Amino acid sequence: MIRPKYVINLLSDNIRKTRNPLAIPNDLINKWWDGVENNGEWLFFTGMLYQLTPYIETVVRYLEKFENSKLEGFLSLSNIIPKFLFRLISLLTSSKNKSEANEILRGIYSLLNDAGIDVYYRPELDCYSGILLYDFGDDEGFEEHAKFVAENLEKAGVKKIVTVDPHTTYALKVLYPKYAGKSFEVKNYLELLEGRISGKGNGKVVIHDPCYYGRYLEISEKPRKLLESIGVEYANIRNSGNLTSCCGGPIEALSPKISRDVAKLRLEELGNGRIVTMCPVCMANLRRAGGNTEDIALLLRRYSNGKAD
Repeated sequence: MIRPKYVINLLSDNIRKTRNPLAIPNDLINKWWDGVENNGEWLFFTGMLYQLTPYIETVVRYLEKFENSKLEGFLSLSNIIPKFLFRLISLLTSSKNKSEANEILRGIYSLLNDAGIDVYYRPELDCYSGILLYDFGDDEGFEEHAKFVAENLEKAGVKKIVTVDPHTTYALKVLYPKYAGKSFEVKNYLELLEGRISGKGNGKVVIHDPCYYGRYLEISEKPRKLLESIGVEYANIRNSGNLTSCCGGPIEALSPKISRDVAKLRLEELGNGRIVTMCPVCMANLRRAGGNTEDIALLLRRYSNGKAD
């Protein structure tokens, strides 16, 4: 296992200096939004997690080589060479994975727009939520970052926010009122789409519930209702909903090998069929372990006819 101190110090330093855990400028990774509305009722807030995940996959791939080796100590020096290290990561990251992340975000935005929800996007207000700092126990760092993000949103007059992933949703809805002292009306896109789309899909999928949706936000019924509304069958497995099993993603930065093993155990529960999830971290980690995984947004976009009757 990689020393937690190395990882936490690196993430904290990057977020403090660049507001991004990988120190890659947002304008280099956030390119999905060309042509969308910049005024409306609901601010589309990505939290940058979909955009960051392809780069995180690259980092994890190399961390797995460092783990339990003499190279592990190199991570303790990474805070003095972030520009070199993370520019290299950007070059090594798959264009296919970047394009898929952009497609998912455009798909979610289009689903909301087609369903009649007045959604808009302003890239200068979008920012990483800081959730990794919270997950790794850096409460002080998380509080500082949460206040920065929340104050920017408040200054811009933002009242309503629609989120796209479980980590960002939990951060803004549950943690920001506590740590930043700021509250917004926060809805996940799965909640806003309920009852608003229909379609005639086909096939059957197995649902992997992300931990934050299943255990903490308790909205696991939302994706199931949406799949029903577009005519796609789904299978429930024993460990699902608020009893969902972890994908292994939360520890991938500390032990990529253990993270992969946890994902393999989860895949044994999910079976060999087509797996649908709604979290970029879950999707990436299950795929890394060999899973046939797709984001639910792509499925909804593929089969949705737009507004429900």
